[in-house]
Amino acid sequence: MAKKNLLDLIEAQASTLKSPSTSTPSNAKPSILDTELDTILKQRIQELETEVFELRKTATSQQDKGFLEQQIQELTKKLVQIGGEHEIKLELLDPDPAQPRTIFPRQLIEERAESLRRNNQISPIIVIPQANGRYRIFDGAIRKLAAPRAGLTTLRAVFLPHDDSLDNASRFEKQLVTGKDTEKLHYLDLANGLIHMICNRYPYLKSQQSDIPNILNNALYQVKKTGKLAQLNKIRNSSTLQQQEWLETVGFESPEARNIFEVILDRQFNPASVASNIFPILAIPDDLKTIVQETGLEPSKVKAIAKLTAETLKVEEEIAKNIRSEIALKIAEEEKSLEETNEVVREIVKQYNPTAPQENIKVEKTIKQLQSFKFDGLEVKHLKDIRTTLRQKLKELDTLIKGS
Repeated sequence: MAKKNLLDLIEAQASTLKSPSTSTPSNAKPSILDTELDTILKQRIQELETEVFELRKTATSQQDKGFLEQQIQELTKKLVQIGGEHEIKLELLDPDPAQPRTIFPRQLIEERAESLRRNNQISPIIVIPQANGRYRIFDGAIRKLAAPRAGLTTLRAVFLPHDDSLDNASRFEKQLVTGKDTEKLHYLDLANGLIHMICNRYPYLKSQQSDIPNILNNALYQVKKTGKLAQLNKIRNSSTLQQQEWLETVGFESPEARNIFEVILDRQFNPASVASNIFPILAIPDDLKTIVQETGLEPSKVKAIAKLTAETLKVEEEIAKNIRSEIALKIAEEEKSLEETNEVVREIVKQYNPTAPQENIKVEKTIKQLQSFKFDGLEVKHLKDIRTTLRQKLKELDTLIKGS
């Protein structure tokens, strides 16, 4: 589809979307700015869009965030000036596919809903009209989520012209940095975002998407064997060229390991931290992922609740799922601390399986890690080292079992 400018998009949509307050009488002359002013407005809109995009990547202080809000407000005013406001049905609004943030805390949405109930919609959201008659949200995702709770079925919006200068993959990478630095992405969004980015950069890995965390763990084992693990914190903040040179010195045994490491380092993450803190949340049950999407429950609390498995509680999986969901919602609604969350989990385990020592939870996790560990792609010498270690541990287990 050829790129349309803003006026083309407005002309195409205005007949169905223009609000009564901005409609033009049929016998009146079209209210069109002269060419020079029109050009200046368009140029300023493009400048503001670029400024907003860059500020989203770099704003960290309250002052920077305040300036970002000012720029969004100015962009909105310019878009109103050139194209007017339009009433858009909520069901026609789509999230930005290049926006990695999908989890918004319930409290934040409720606060915005209450604001909409009390004050109605103060300023329009910014959307990008699509060829299929729908609209992609550029600014206003939280208002869209809060609107139904406030009893609204539409939102006022202004149109932003579609920018073809960035493909979705590039936009996603830039916005992942934005969320990581300024919005504090939830670990679930961050983990999914990194997987998405790795597969965008290296499409052949899409077929191994679920194995990426294991491939990373195996790659870290290799880095540790070369004595370079301590260098990760320094190399993640090095230049792209320095990172590439460092990756060559590691001598990864598979292209998958090298490519995954490359993407993670390029985004200035420590691969060891990603493997131990971020990727593990992908393994939580789907029922908990749903709760996280609804509430934004913190990763540490989610991991604690995930210990309430069918095996640990000695119940059917469906019952365990209901228990987890109920506890997760309660923790989120009552805003319990991590310490309180752990205590609730301990009490639930005692209630359903009073004879189970609390160490069983850690043992179960260790067993699952061993079961899911994959040896594919490891060098023969590393496989032999692992075999030797396992044999030693088996001897220890035999001794303990015989002595019990």
